[in-house]
Amino acid sequence: MIKDLVLIPEDRMEKVKTAKAEIEETLEVKMEFVDNSVEIEGEGIKLMQAKNVVKAIGRGFAPEKAFRLFDDEQVLEIIEIGKNDRIKARIIGSGGKTRYEIEKSTDASVSVYGKTVSIIGTWEQTKNAKEAIEMLISGSEHKSVYRFLEKLRKEKLLL
Repeated sequence: MIKDLVLIPEDRMEKVKTAKAEIEETLEVKMEFVDNSVEIEGEGIKLMQAKNVVKAIGRGFAPEKAFRLFDDEQVLEIIEIGKNDRIKARIIGSGGKTRYEIEKSTDASVSVYGKTVSIIGTWEQTKNAKEAIEMLISGSEHKSVYRFLEKLRKEKLLL
């Protein structure tokens, strides 16, 4: 058995605690809470999946969304954006519209929390969501990003 430590923001610890039983049971790991971190004990891929689920909850995802990572086809991508409220606002959009459009078009889940934007999805879903987010970070207009997302939706319908 290998032990690993994941740091969790204090305001997200309660969410991790509520998910503890399901994570332990599904991934056959043991979790302990030590100050502002979670110690996870397990083996191989299940240990890695448990770490990613805990990290995802720590990065602002609801446990139910983080549980997508129980499937080994799903990945967690974390993008550092620093303490830039303007970029956060661009990614979230008015009333959450931009984030919603990214999620709807890519089938990925997106969380904007602290100094990061996190994405959960298959490799392809995550790649597409990350591309849209990077367009916003680099200053592309929202309408350009929406066009990109619309193209993704059309391609999805053709498959």
